[in-house]
Amino acid sequence: MLRVRIDRSPEGAIDAFSVDGHAGAGPYGTDIVCAGVSALAQAAVLGLERQLGLDVHVTTAGGHLACRLPAGIDAGAMGRAQDVLETMRLGLCAIAAAYPGRIRVADAPGGPVGVPRGKAGTGG
Repeated sequence: MLRVRIDRSPEGAIDAFSVDGHAGAGPYGTDIVCAGVSALAQAAVLGLERQLGLDVHVTTAGGHLACRLPAGIDAGAMGRAQDVLETMRLGLCAIAAAYPGRIRVADAPGGPVGVPRGKAGTGG
């Protein structure tokens, strides 16, 4: 199972995320769930780095990607970063809803979710 963790600041802004594991929805290289999750996470990192010019901290290893925003981002850049990261989260939650049991999205402090944050019954 893929595990996604989204960490938020006390104000509710996403300040980090990580993706770990494998979905097991198909043979290596043909797993549509892993491909979709990887594309969303990597696009978010690229958007933060190349589009917004942020110096994010990224780590990768087999089946793992983590990204943390740098400290001290001004309000305008933080707002744009939130647009990128919340869009990624919405896409991940849509994949989790479409492929139950293949991906778990934990949106701290709300816990596991499978649909957009704030919907009834999701814990978010």
